[in-house]
Amino acid sequence: MKKISLVLAIAAIATMAIASSASAGVERYQTQTATFTVTQPAGAVGQWDNVWTHDYEVTVNPCDGTFTGTGKVYGHDQNGPYAADETIRGTFANGSVSLTATRTDGLAYSLANAPFGGPVTVATLNQVVPWVIEMKVTKPIATNASNFKNHGDYVSSMGGGADAAHSCIGMPIH
Repeated sequence: MKKISLVLAIAAIATMAIASSASAGVERYQTQTATFTVTQPAGAVGQWDNVWTHDYEVTVNPCDGTFTGTGKVYGHDQNGPYAADETIRGTFANGSVSLTATRTDGLAYSLANAPFGGPVTVATLNQVVPWVIEMKVTKPIATNASNFKNHGDYVSSMGGGADAAHSCIGMPIH
């Protein structure tokens, strides 16, 4: 009888140790927001003293690095001050971003694999202009917007379903 009690006690301790180590302190994918800035010369190519500033706040899918969000462009050139709202979508990758941003007047620009804080990247526009569109991108500042302890918590919060069940949110980061 003592042997069985000892075996059961050891099994109970081992089970508690495994359960606690599986959940305690495990970093997990969470929903995130991020902010970053894109700048471009205003009024003249190649100068960075007077710039158009594009400030963005995006919601990031931590499973694949894709994001969507909104922002604002502002600054001034020889035509005077200008500001407009923008929508943005794209993907963060290792040290770079690919994105398309569209102003409320329909003008859109795209960047492909633009390095954070790195050299100038040339953008493409949805209209023709006779000059090069140079841009620099800051490194995004990400903030967790959730704190799911496990994947089941996330799925439950979404009301279940296949989309939630296939998400990485709440799963351990490897």
